[in-house]
Amino acid sequence: MSPRLPLSFALLLPALAGCGDAWVAPAAGSPVPVVAPLAAEPQAAGNQARFVVDGQEFRFSTPGIRRSRARAGEGVLAHSIELANGDNSLYARVVLQVPAGREGLDGDYRAVQLGSPGALGQAGVGEVVLAEETDARRGRRMLPSGSGSIRVRREGADYVVVFDVRGDDLFRAADAGAITGELRFAAGP
Repeated sequence: MSPRLPLSFALLLPALAGCGDAWVAPAAGSPVPVVAPLAAEPQAAGNQARFVVDGQEFRFSTPGIRRSRARAGEGVLAHSIELANGDNSLYARVVLQVPAGREGLDGDYRAVQLGSPGALGQAGVGEVVLAEETDARRGRRMLPSGSGSIRVRREGADYVVVFDVRGDDLFRAADAGAITGELRFAAGP
């Protein structure tokens, strides 16, 4: 045995100890987590997404979510919440523009393309972006909203987002059938 091997292991052990539970193998037969939880989000199995596209339903739950907030105009903040399944084959994001200083996200929003000139700096609008990659031959299908409605309500410690949106005429025709669904995630800070 090389004399460097015990020294290497001794140096590596403290580094692995700081990695948390994401690197510890669970009980036999359980998969090892591939991705560590995102940015200090609470680990709750209640983060869920469900959406229906052309009669096909997609659903997943995830322990972690990504949350961000950015200025969207004078006195307007954009709150972004992203959910993805373990292998990133299913993804959902909602961005809601609210007046700065407003408590909570509850309310009705008009679904738009947030990059469009009419949405810049406007409160009361939002965007839903969905993606699915369940068919390797077709690849990832992006489904951003172009119009429709988004309703957000608080249920206990969670937000529930119910949406009915149409395509953006780039990734999906604006006159294609509506995409409906629901997101549920921890309300957080």
